[in-house]
Amino acid sequence: MTRTAVELADDAFAAPEPGYGARLAAIRASAADDGVSVVVDLHGALVDLRFDRWAPDRSPGELAEVIRRLSAEAGAAALRQGRELLGDLLPDEPRTAARPRRRPPEPDEDTLVPATWAT
Repeated sequence: MTRTAVELADDAFAAPEPGYGARLAAIRASAADDGVSVVVDLHGALVDLRFDRWAPDRSPGELAEVIRRLSAEAGAAALRQGRELLGDLLPDEPRTAARPRRRPPEPDEDTLVPATWAT
């Protein structure tokens, strides 16, 4: 049975051991590289962003890419922390291989109407 993040959070707040909610809210993870450091919360929201003196000398695109990459790394670490905290509440399901995504069929000219051509 796959559980949603909302269901897991509800279980954490209803757990017999008090404090799961506060402990989840306190989760933070950080990553740093190339003169940039980020801190994110359990949801991957950026809660702190710092630059070394020379980091803003980069192009906006390069700086954005570094911030995105570091936020993703820190977000994954925060999720691991949350999973460890909720380990007792998570079901012991075997991990299955991800199903490959199927590419939607290419539309023909008749289907390119304003309601669908941009989606």
